[in-house]
Formats: sequence, C-alpha cells, structure tokens
Amino acid sequence: MPQPTSYADYLRSTETVTHEVSTSLVVAEGTLPETLRGVLYRNGPGQMEVFGTKYDHPFDGDGMVTRFAFTGTTVHYRNRFVRTDEYLAETRARRMLYRSFGTNVPGGLRRNFLNLRFKNAANTSVVRHGDKLLALWEGGLPHWLDAETLETRGRYDYQGRLRNQTSLIGRMLSPELPFSAHPKLDIETGELINFGTLMGPTNQLVSYRVQPDGVMLAPTFTPLRALSFVHDFVLTPHYCVYFLSAVSFRILATLAGFSTPVGSLAATAGAAASLLLVPRNGGIPIALPAPSGFIFHFANGYEDERGHLILDAMRLETLPSAQMVHDVLAGQDVSIPPTLPTRYVINPVTPSVSQTRLTACPADLPTTDPRYVGRPYRHFWSIAGRPGQTTPFYQRILHFDHRGTETTRDFAPDFPGEPLFVPASPEAPEGEGWVLSLVYRVADHRSDLYVLRASDLATVCRLELPHHVPPGFHGTWCPDAVALLCVYGTSAGVRAKASVPQVEIRFLKNLDAVADAHRRWEHGRLEAKIARVPSHDSESVDWHKLAQAGTRYRTATP
Repeated sequence: MPQPTSYADYLRSTETVTHEVSTSLVVAEGTLPETLRGVLYRNGPGQMEVFGTKYDHPFDGDGMVTRFAFTGTTVHYRNRFVRTDEYLAETRARRMLYRSFGTNVPGGLRRNFLNLRFKNAANTSVVRHGDKLLALWEGGLPHWLDAETLETRGRYDYQGRLRNQTSLIGRMLSPELPFSAHPKLDIETGELINFGTLMGPTNQLVSYRVQPDGVMLAPTFTPLRALSFVHDFVLTPHYCVYFLSAVSFRILATLAGFSTPVGSLAATAGAAASLLLVPRNGGIPIALPAPSGFIFHFANGYEDERGHLILDAMRLETLPSAQMVHDVLAGQDVSIPPTLPTRYVINPVTPSVSQTRLTACPADLPTTDPRYVGRPYRHFWSIAGRPGQTTPFYQRILHFDHRGTETTRDFAPDFPGEPLFVPASPEAPEGEGWVLSLVYRVADHRSDLYVLRASDLATVCRLELPHHVPPGFHGTWCPDAVALLCVYGTSAGVRAKASVPQVEIRFLKNLDAVADAHRRWEHGRLEAKIARVPSHDSESVDWHKLAQAGTRYRTATP
C-alpha cells in the first residue's frame, strides 16, 4: 500500500519551473486515442517565490499556462508564464514589488501601509470564448493569450466594460472590475456568463454576459448586505446561484497594510450562510438562509421538474484560516477540514433549503460533462482523499455517479490534478469519454499527463512531460469539431454555411481540402455532409459567427 505523503514531497512539487519548452510528448504507456483531438489548456502557479521571497499562499504564485495539442496520433506540449505587468516589473527589479492575496511585500508597514498595488497573478483558470484565449484571476482583468504560442498580448477589459465606473471611492479601491475564474458557457445561447464581488461604499455582486462573438453586454450590479468570499457559482436556465458564507473582513487592516486580504478574512462561528438567486431575466434577486459552511467549488446544478434548484457543492464545515495554509507551505503537519460533496435542494417558492451529503469521500476540483452544465446530469469527477482524512493532500481521483456508484483510483504517493472530462464525441452519451489529469510524479520530480477511461479510471495512455508542473487549479478543453457544413474554397479564404447553429467550427487543414469537400458535396459524394476541422491548425476562429448562414470568414492558408 502507498505510504502517507510527506510534506516535503508536496513542497518539492511547488518548486519554480525554470524552463519554457515546446516539444512533442512521448507516450510512455498505453495508446493515444485516435479520436481524442483538440487542445487542453491548464493554468496554475509556475513559481511560488519571487527571487528568494516565498509566497505565503498558493493563490499568489505567478500564472503559468500549459497547452497540450492532440492530433489523434501525436501530442504537442508548450508551457509559458503569463507576462503580467507585475511579473515583468518584478523580473526586471529581481525582487517582490506587489502585495498579493496572501502575501505582503517584505519590509513591514513601511512597504505595505496604504499600498494598494496588488498583483494580478493570472493563475487560476483559462477560458477560450469568441476569438480570445484568456488567463483568469478573479480579482481583476483577464489576460489575453495567443492560443497557439501562449504569448501574452495584454490585459483584456472586454471593450472597456471591466473598467470600474461605479464611484470615485470605488475606482480608488478597485479601478478594474473583478472577473471570476469560473465563468459558465450557456450551451443553449453560446453566451459566457460570469460574476465578480466588488468592494466599495456599497458592496456589490457584478454580473456579466458575453455574447458568442466576444462582445460583453453592460454589467449589472446587485447590492450585497455584506462582502463575501465567492469563488464559484451555479448557472441554471433561469438563475445564477451564489453561496454567501458568513465571513468577516478586516478591510481597514488590509488597506492599511497590517494584514493581507486572506489574513483579514475569517469565518463567523455558528452563523448561517445564505443563498442568493439572481434571475437571469433581470427580476428581483431572492436571498434564502442556508446552513453554515463554506464552498469553493460546485460540481453542477440544475432545475428539476418541480421548479426546485439542485446544487452539488464541495462543502467545507468552515473556511480554513490563513495560518493553516501558511503552515502547510511551511511544511508543518496541519489538520484541514475535509471538503465533502453535498447536495442542496432549494424551493424558491416556499422558500426552503435542505442539504444532504453525497459521499464520505473528501473531494474537490470537480468537473462534469460540459454538455450538461446547468442541466440534470449523472456524473462528476474530482480529486479526492480517503474517508476521514484531515491532511490537505488529495491523491485520488473520484468518479461519482448519481445512480449510486463511486469509483476511485489512488495515485499516492503522486499528486493528481483537476480531472477534466472530455466527451468521446459530440453525440456520445453522458459519461462516455476520457478524463485528463496532470499528475506530479514524486519519484521523478516530473509530471505526466494521464488519459483515463472516464467510466472506471483505467489508464488509456500516459504522456511524459520533460519537467514538473506545480499543482495547478483549472483548465479547459477545446475540441476539434465535427460539423455539418457546406464549404467553399477560394484563394482568399473560406466561406462556410452551417446547417447547425452554435456549433464549434474551425479550419480544414488546407484550401485543397476545402475545395475537395466542396466538389464532393456538390456531386453528392460527401456522406452525411460531415467535415472534420482540426483546431490545432488555427489560433482562433469566431465559431458562432461562422455558424450563421452565409457568413464569410477569411484566413490565410494554414
């Protein structure tokens, strides 16, 4: 049996990545699925120190994005740090210049008093929507990255919509509106839905809608009775749902530099939480009392046939203190409350809220089939621990089926990352596909990318990376699409007429292939009029715009 992990193994996994590489990966075990085609992007801290000064919280490390391009026969890998303004300035100065979520600048009050220069770490997630690949950090602006090279193109404010225009004091405290690292794609409309919590004279929840072409509508603002720490939310057809834990902020201590933001945050012992239901049609928000607890992540949520809202959350009994997290990074033995999968059932009419534990297995970083976000669903996958575990390291992967089965796979002494589910095909039943997880290999001080069979977590193949990747947070999968297309080739580019709206459509490999598809279409030899369009040949395409009948999209020949 695997031995319990030492804190030294975890701390070694967080060492700074010193190389940015671009290379093909070796399949060390199994066989690469021929139909697994697309690009996996992941984000997380690539370094937990700045020229010898260590961060005190894992949320502070500078973001490093990894890219895995699957062609069906090969996988190409690239990693690159996000070149935020703060990262570049500190690289030039060769020292820490900015305060962070859990770390103050060395030098005490002299360096931190009224210092409102907080680092945008760009380290939490990555999303590709419209024609942009964005690295996300919930306290400020996304960063726009080149989808192929991962070069940083700059901070991205969605046509100015993320510039804070609320009030003079609000702009002084936060010139940029927060944009969370957990946006949701509405699979019916193609819109990207997101939120942020904004501190100011009036604390507010900011709601965002980004149209399929990447244009953001005017944000809307919901006043909050108290500022809460909200990391994730649930999207359903009629509501955006937020869990507001009972926490206190020592805001003045943070602004004055006596404390970090996370150091000023504390759970209010014994106090009830609340659930905030914000109608997507602009109606009056509904606030409901909820059992106490803290939630970082939701697996999914939906509305049932009774009109009840069903939320599946990774629930903590209480928010771990900043000191607990600091002690973990210092290598001390710490007991952390487990994160337990819990179902909330909300009746917005009565109103009432109930909660039921789904499993005794601690779990976090859940993912589901992206086609079922906001819909009734069966499956989620997550990293997991052992029942009763209070150590902070989850070294298993869990597949939870709401029909009553649980499958776990133990990777100890290694550290698996967020298991991202990929459907076997657009038409495959829910749960049929693969799970991708980046695993830190303790013995080799290197990371491997595992492709697991989603149903039983058996290894399909394992790919060796040339270096280690520190434990990260979240990622996204951008599939090659199979679309019903009428395709025309010209010397200038491609015109496509789609018979299926809101489908991901990307380039054919070259214009000869386009012209050949056109000839076969016109002569009736293109069976079912299906064309495969590989995403790895193009940096980005406005898929939804291209899906509109008669739309022209021009591009250079790949």
